[in-house]
Amino acid sequence: MNITIISSSTRQGRVSHRIALALERGIVRLGHEVQIIDLLALKLPQFTERFSHLDDQPDAWRDTLDLLLASDGMIFLTPEYNGSFSSALKNFIDVFAKQGFQGKPIAVATGSSGAMGGIRAAYQLQQVILSVSAYPQPQMLTVGKMQDRIDEKGEIIDEDFGVRLEKYLVAFLAFSAKFAQGE
Repeated sequence: MNITIISSSTRQGRVSHRIALALERGIVRLGHEVQIIDLLALKLPQFTERFSHLDDQPDAWRDTLDLLLASDGMIFLTPEYNGSFSSALKNFIDVFAKQGFQGKPIAVATGSSGAMGGIRAAYQLQQVILSVSAYPQPQMLTVGKMQDRIDEKGEIIDEDFGVRLEKYLVAFLAFSAKFAQGE
């Protein structure tokens, strides 16, 4: 299968992108294709109109939409900012909705430097996924104290977390496979 991870932290010195790298490694290890859409690199301007309604569609955005459309499943990854998900992810969803997400299985992964792991952001994202006519995976990955779980290169440094990450990915890939097979 082909999985796309949307890494949505655009801050200097971001830590949550480590989760994207760990997810990428795990998906490859399980034998699937994966790409990361890094919203820091994509640099979308503030939302003014959906991509499908723009007369002048930037090539980078067309490439991004093509990635979304070719994906068998997606993972929305966000840090928790002020009890919610990142504004960069909201902007991304608004730009490509519903065209890029409709009918797709989408998992949620969140991270925070505190113990709660972004659970408030995770719950909110599941509602947004439904709003773009996609299917949220029931299991969410919340990563508390993310700086103690994954290093800068995406290597797992906490064995217990590594086991939890593997279970999350296996569940998501099985969930996505049901959609790919038309079940």
